[in-house]
Amino acid sequence: MLLFNEGKKTVSKIEIVQKPLPAIQLAAIKVRVAEQPKLAGVVGPTFDAVAEIIGGVRGALETPIAAYAAEADRIEATIGYAYGGDAREGVELVSLPAAGLAFVAVHLGEIAGISETWRDLHEGIIARGFEPYGPCRELYLRADESGRTDEFVVELQQPVRETDES
Repeated sequence: MLLFNEGKKTVSKIEIVQKPLPAIQLAAIKVRVAEQPKLAGVVGPTFDAVAEIIGGVRGALETPIAAYAAEADRIEATIGYAYGGDAREGVELVSLPAAGLAFVAVHLGEIAGISETWRDLHEGIIARGFEPYGPCRELYLRADESGRTDEFVVELQQPVRETDES
């Protein structure tokens, strides 16, 4: 879908929506990688590891979320499921804070193309006079349960703040 950005002459390939993000508790495992391309090899197996630990809890695997924070020399990924149960050995209970202001977009299709959707979202954020602020999230609405890698539906969520130039 091509959409014109509000008041701008640039064209976006995605629909970008502004909304708040709720605080949420995850049963998760944190991993650190040196660079973004290495995330692809750890996200799926980490979701699997968390699922193996909490999978017996009713409803525990309904909301898979990954949160990413850039550090000086690496990326920290917190990968898990929304979870209201008791602590379990092998996973951390991690609270993702609420964000009063965020922009979101939906990635459809091949997971390998998600970085392009992220780029489009970040360009849209900047075009609106905001900047990314804090860890971003991926909410997996549909994953490759059938083994097909072209059926992903992932909501990309980026907390923001207004830039000084706004």
